[in-house]
This record gives sequence, C-alpha cells and structure tokens, in this order.
Amino acid sequence: MANRAPYYRIVFGLAALYNLAFGVWAGFAPGSFFNLFDLAPPTYPALWRCIGMLVGTYALAYGYAAWRPERAAPLIAVGLLGKILGPLGWIATVHSGEWPIRTFPLVLFNDIVWWLPFSLFLLEGTKVGERIRGRAPEACAILNGLAAAATVLWLRPGTELVPDPAARAAYILANPILWRGGWGLWIAAGLSLLAFYAWWGSRLRARSWGIAGFLVAAAGLACDLSAESLFIGWLPDDLEALQRAASLLTGGAANGLYTVAGVILTLKTGNLRGGLLVWTWGVWGAGFALTAATFAGSAPFIALFTGTLMALFCPWAAIIGRFLR
Repeated sequence: MANRAPYYRIVFGLAALYNLAFGVWAGFAPGSFFNLFDLAPPTYPALWRCIGMLVGTYALAYGYAAWRPERAAPLIAVGLLGKILGPLGWIATVHSGEWPIRTFPLVLFNDIVWWLPFSLFLLEGTKVGERIRGRAPEACAILNGLAAAATVLWLRPGTELVPDPAARAAYILANPILWRGGWGLWIAAGLSLLAFYAWWGSRLRARSWGIAGFLVAAAGLACDLSAESLFIGWLPDDLEALQRAASLLTGGAANGLYTVAGVILTLKTGNLRGGLLVWTWGVWGAGFALTAATFAGSAPFIALFTGTLMALFCPWAAIIGRFLR
C-alpha cells in the first residue's frame, strides 16, 4: 500500500474539502441550492442548514483519514455506506416527482465519484483488490471504447455535430434513456481514466511527478463530470448555451488536462522506446488537437479528432498496461 498511500491521502483530503464546502454552503446560504436547481424554496430552511452541518461533519472524518490512512478503514466504510444510500434516496425522490433529474450533480459529486476509491481502499490487502487495481488499464480501455461507441451509435444526433438545435432537442426528448445512459458511460470512462493514471503514477520512481499527473487529471475529471451533469440533467433546456458550455468543459478543459497529465506521466516513464513511444505521443497529439478544435468550435474537426483519439487511445491503454507491468 505504500506506493498508493499518497493517492488515498489526496482522495480523502478532497473528500474532506468537498464536505466542508458543501456544509458551509448549505449552512450559510440554505436557499442557494434551491435557486441553483430552480426548485421551490424549502418550507423549513433550518432543516437544510442541519443537513449542511451533518454533511460538513464528515469533513472531520475524511480529514483524519487523509492524515492517518492506516486507521481509516472504519470511517471510510461508514462513508461509503452513506454514499451508496444517498443515490438510492435521490432515485426515490426523483421518481416521486419531488425533485427533477437536473439535481443529478448532487449525487454525482456527493456520492458516485467516491465509490471506486473508497471501495479500493477497503479492499487493500485482498486478492480481489489486487485484481481490480491490476486491471485498471484494461478497464479504462474498455470503458472508453464503450463510451466512444455510444457516441457514434446513439449520442451523436443530440450533439453539436448536428447543426440544427431543434433536431438535437427533439432527439434528446425522444430518447432520454439512451441519452443519459450514453453520458453515464462517459462518466464511468472518466473515472476509469483517473484510476488508470493513479495506477501508472504509483509505478513511477519519480513519485512526486506521478502525484502531479494525478492531480492534473483530477482537475480534468471535475470539468468532465460537470459537463456530463449538464448533458444528463439539464438538456435540452437552454440547449445552445448549456451544450456549448458543456462541450467546452469536456472536450476542451477536461480533455486538455487529461492530455497534460498523460504527458507528465510519459516524460517520467523512462523505459518507453520505439513504436510504443511514438504511439504514446500520437495519443497526446490527438488529445491536444481535440482540445484546440473544441475551443475553436469546429464540429467537423471535433468529430475527426475525437475518432482519432479514441482509435489510438483504447488499444494503447491496454497495451501500455501490459508493458508497465
């Protein structure tokens, strides 16, 4: 666990900061959450303040876990249980019609993003945990491949690759399950990419550079998940403005940060040679090209470089995983 401990410390530290920020937000501005998601204001705002204080107290537990990860298993187990029950309650609330699906970012950032690292931490020292961690590159390749396939097969008619906003909106309204399921695959792909980078970074001799790459990728994931929250929960409302913002977040900021993180890890992986090294730089070149095309707003080049990047990246992730092992 020694090589992985810094990554767990970062994750638990981020969880502490998130819970503290949410607790302060809900406690001092109880109406802002409802304004953000266009919900009716609470009848008893003091109750929402109490929820904020309750969430905020978890920051103490996660802060301690970051400080003493060797003693953190009970705290993380309780945290994971809460993060499993939270989405179940959210599903029931949305199903009843009390909350709209646009509140999805709440459970994504509060609960879902922590499932994998918390679970892996609790599986430390077990064969199951070792198998899961050891397959991080292959899982990343498969999930990104599935997400790319979903884009081609059923997301594309609702994206900016279709010039007519009315046609995009009609497609999203007519196919909500396919639309949300496809972006759900991209959420899984992003989480698997961060796990792959953590696996890669933990194998480097220059540990500080591995951690730097992980932090850059984590910033990219935050952008990515914010975009996918908009795609899943908000579209087709205010389609053109929100879709452009989400595209800039995922294809521009997130993809660019992922690529920078990959470059950092590549530069500190000294034994890459020959064709594999050329392939690796081809992946990052396609990543930077996609970022540039996204910021330029060029739909044809976005399609071209997205296809190029996925065609290069998915097999490369599996192969470089074997190489690094």
